[in-house]
Amino acid sequence: MILVYELLVTLAAPLVLLGVLLHPRLRRGARERLGFPEAEVEPGAVWVHAASLGEGRAAAAFIAAVRAAEPELGVLRTWTSATAAGQETGADQSVAAPLDLPFCVGAWLDRVRPRCLVLVEAELWPGWLAACRRRSIPVVVVNARVGPGARRLRALGLWDLLVRGVVFVAPDAPTAAWLGGSVTGDLKAEATLPPPAVRWPAGRPVVVAGSTHAVDEPLLVDACAALSPRPLLVLAPRDPARFAEVGRALAGAGVAWLARSALRRPGQGDRAVPAEVDVLLLDSVGELGGLYAPGDAAFVGGTFSREVGGHSPSEPRAAGTPVVAGPWTHANPGAWEGLRAFHAMTPEGLPAALTAALAAGRQPVGVAAAAAATVELVAPALQAPTPAEPWLRWWLAPLVPVWALGVALRPRPEARVRLPVVSVGALTAGGAGKTPVAAWLAGRLAGRSPAVVARGYGRDAGGGVRTEGEASQLGDELAMLARRGLTVVSAPDRTAGVEAAARAGAGVAILDDALQNGSVAADLEVVVVDARWPEGGGPIPVGTRRVPLSWLGRAQVVWVNHGPLPAVLRPHLRTGALVVEAAYRPVGWLRHGRRLPLDALPARRVAAFAGIARPEGFFALLRRLGLDLAHTGVFPDHHRFGWSDLQGIEAWQDEYVVVTTEKDAARLPPDAGVWALLVEVVPTPGAPLDALQALLEGLRGPA
Repeated sequence: MILVYELLVTLAAPLVLLGVLLHPRLRRGARERLGFPEAEVEPGAVWVHAASLGEGRAAAAFIAAVRAAEPELGVLRTWTSATAAGQETGADQSVAAPLDLPFCVGAWLDRVRPRCLVLVEAELWPGWLAACRRRSIPVVVVNARVGPGARRLRALGLWDLLVRGVVFVAPDAPTAAWLGGSVTGDLKAEATLPPPAVRWPAGRPVVVAGSTHAVDEPLLVDACAALSPRPLLVLAPRDPARFAEVGRALAGAGVAWLARSALRRPGQGDRAVPAEVDVLLLDSVGELGGLYAPGDAAFVGGTFSREVGGHSPSEPRAAGTPVVAGPWTHANPGAWEGLRAFHAMTPEGLPAALTAALAAGRQPVGVAAAAAATVELVAPALQAPTPAEPWLRWWLAPLVPVWALGVALRPRPEARVRLPVVSVGALTAGGAGKTPVAAWLAGRLAGRSPAVVARGYGRDAGGGVRTEGEASQLGDELAMLARRGLTVVSAPDRTAGVEAAARAGAGVAILDDALQNGSVAADLEVVVVDARWPEGGGPIPVGTRRVPLSWLGRAQVVWVNHGPLPAVLRPHLRTGALVVEAAYRPVGWLRHGRRLPLDALPARRVAAFAGIARPEGFFALLRRLGLDLAHTGVFPDHHRFGWSDLQGIEAWQDEYVVVTTEKDAARLPPDAGVWALLVEVVPTPGAPLDALQALLEGLRGPA
């Protein structure tokens, strides 16, 4: 069934892609929909999909419980409806979800590499489920509900094939029994509602009608008109695309109405609803939840439509607002369970139901624990391993033998120099953390006047040895180390660079990015690995791995950043190799050349940018510091900031604190005014680290 589905959607892909590019609502987030998000979370994050605003509120309660139970986990939230794009759910990043096309969702999963997929309520895309099964990514549905599509699939005998291996957590017993899942309660009942943003006219009852459909709105207008005193009716259509349509219908019926947007007065605060208005059309997104608490009664939309089956009353229930509904509530049975609602079994009974609700007063609000119980139930999925790296550009695989031949013919370094040499290299190009490790080694060898020697990637053209200058003269990484007070040498010819370091009085040369260098022999070989991307997505040109895994056997020390040594690398280590594990630790800020403590950052919202190989790790560090990231920007690794970039950074500074990496700050003018995060690599204490310290103390050059 899945193969047939994937074939059909692939054949329809040209039309789907054309629709994404042409439709104004789908164009927002087109890059993400096509499977290429600018991910700001590290591999191993939890992918939470909440299609729209309602599901987003349930997702917010779930994510808060995940944070409490597993504070180190990254969370990526996706949405389908653009109305949810700016919704706050507590996730590290919120982007558009990929299209359910095999090549889109496949590229997405290979880019993000989530440890699990958590779907909220009922969005079960066949392509997503199949792609996750192929990658052994567990799938969980929380706050699950049963929609008409699920019932049709079961009637056709296709349901069990679709959801094979999926874990369901439902808000009520009937839904759990239908799905074969567990019961925890309604997550929406625990959602944090926004503060009210509309002021009502004094002394007048208010009925808030949420998620209304075309069948609901005329019934509500007539029912409120029949009451005395006549309440103010707040209409919040389910579909934002109907705002204008509902406004025209109200005007045509001669109703005294006003759009919510008409209350706004920029810079002066919103004015109150005028006393003569009978219907307030909520033509905004995200405000409805906050209006239930100050309202006197709430009507739940879709309950006069058997096909819709009623939306969830969770928000007014959580606010303690008396709930009014029509006869149909079967779409969300758990949300209605135990709720004292005022039902109008016919349209004619709606005025009486509204009258009873307005007279009932505030309802008791129970203490819910659904979110914590849900997280406990899905703990195995949250603790699943991070998926293995896929090949990034598999279509270039025929060129791999050419690369392999070139590597095999590369000469082994044999030249000996008059200094002890420590080589620091990586299997992959960019992002492994070689330079922070070189800086750590220089700190441990401080008593022997170390010099960090590198070719100076990104420096201005021209040969020769350079020992001072800015990023354009030295390369950004060496300029960064120079600002820390380390002795650096920028030299495309490493032998000449080491000789220059010796003439300058250095006692040890640390070759940064030297695993592939064929000119200088090392007395100590350190290979740096990033546990999140150990293979770089395959060998060049498929991925970024520059040498065969067998080259790990050359290293006396394998330094692993961000986790334990991946199992795929262990067979390639030499006998007796030291494996040192390490993590990154923020230690302060650099601004205008001054080092400042972490708590010196002003308490304002933050705009962050990074031009490094793995920016997601930087953004994750900022969030773990508790910073509120309003905007993020990603540039290519070693990006040279031009005039337009600097103007954009300056514009951000009018409203936000602008932060970046120490490496990026080295490529900016000293007076740029940005805050650069200072990060140190911290190895895990233990026998391997002690043995490395002994190697460094006993380091000797050629006799």
